[in-house]
Amino acid sequence: MWSAIIVFAIVYILIMTEKFPRHLVSLIGGGVLILIGVLTPAEAFHYINWETLGLLAGMFLLVSILNEAGFFSWLAMTALRKVNFHPGYLFVILILLAAFLAMFMDSITVMLFLSALTLQLCMLMKLDPIPLIIAEVCAANTGGAGSLVGDPPNVILGTTLGFNFADFITHTGPISALAALLLLALFYLRNRKALQLAHAMLTPDTIKEIERLHSEPLHAHLTRVGLAGFLCAVLLLVFHAPLSELTGLHITSAIAALVPAAISLFALRKFRVKDIILKVDSESILFFAGLFVIIGGLEKVNIFESLAESLAAASRTNPTGLVMLLHWAPGLASGVVDNVPLALAMSYVLGDLANQPGMPPLSLMVWSLALGVDIGGNLTPIGASANVVAYSYLERNHGKVGWKRWALTAVPPTLLAMMLATAFILFKDISGWY
Repeated sequence: MWSAIIVFAIVYILIMTEKFPRHLVSLIGGGVLILIGVLTPAEAFHYINWETLGLLAGMFLLVSILNEAGFFSWLAMTALRKVNFHPGYLFVILILLAAFLAMFMDSITVMLFLSALTLQLCMLMKLDPIPLIIAEVCAANTGGAGSLVGDPPNVILGTTLGFNFADFITHTGPISALAALLLLALFYLRNRKALQLAHAMLTPDTIKEIERLHSEPLHAHLTRVGLAGFLCAVLLLVFHAPLSELTGLHITSAIAALVPAAISLFALRKFRVKDIILKVDSESILFFAGLFVIIGGLEKVNIFESLAESLAAASRTNPTGLVMLLHWAPGLASGVVDNVPLALAMSYVLGDLANQPGMPPLSLMVWSLALGVDIGGNLTPIGASANVVAYSYLERNHGKVGWKRWALTAVPPTLLAMMLATAFILFKDISGWY
């Protein structure tokens, strides 16, 4: 057990220092776990979430096609014209869009699209993109808590414990929406001066210069192919579960993204295909693969289950205290470890607790846990999959972000959002509406 913990701690510290490539650190850490016998090669292969990697690969390819077509530059200019080049309006719209879209599609997909668009917009307005993209990530993870398909932990909890889309929308939906609005207000107040300054700098001459320098036409064929593939992938991601039941085919999130991506590349008929593939962020995919193996090592030695059972035992005589622990302990832990394996381990614990006397209702425990791990995932750049995607995109296309800046930007609003969720969970407990 201690070997897995020590390897995880060393890998985590090395990633935080940002002096070494993240993907190499995570891959070497996973390799060490195999060499010292914590995991066999077969177990390491099993712990890698291939569905997530397939989803990432497919969406990376589709976003790369649209980027090569100049679609995001065109969309950024169109958005600027619609709001009369006002940075404050764009700030609000983009954060609300992140929260809303993440309720109906995977937050990874949302941040892949919005990171590219936001960076283009901020470059045009000479505005620092880092606070806005971090705010979008926080909004996406928080909005994703509002539905069954929004965040991977919700999919795991819902399918494992028997809760459907309507259950999540009814119970976590309103709370996640209010938490997202709170995040919007906090991020806007913090960045208000920068937004006002950016707006003041946009004189008529500056706007004309932006129009002159960024009026490149869209590449029609690449845009058509990229948009068709992207929209097809989004529809499949939203409806892949009912389509699987209807057709009898096993349509996963990975298939929903990879099939449209493969068809899109084929439709390009070798036109710029090499450039598009080379611009895919393969380092993020490798980082995820290594991270899944390292987290799998912790799961193999039952770290998550031991922690969860200890929390439950400590609060067995206090059902309300257990509900709060299920919100805060896994929520804060999800800032350190990926919330997907954490939710998986906790789902088994909740199933066992529900059969024991004196425990809170299973549904209340699920809502508390889901809101905790989804919102708590905002705390660090590796707390959730969407964070890693946005963080990697920023560092690859803009410049160094740093864990310190992420924490200073994301931690205070996230903790306040978790407090708001806590208040509503307590209300549910008192009122019996769960």
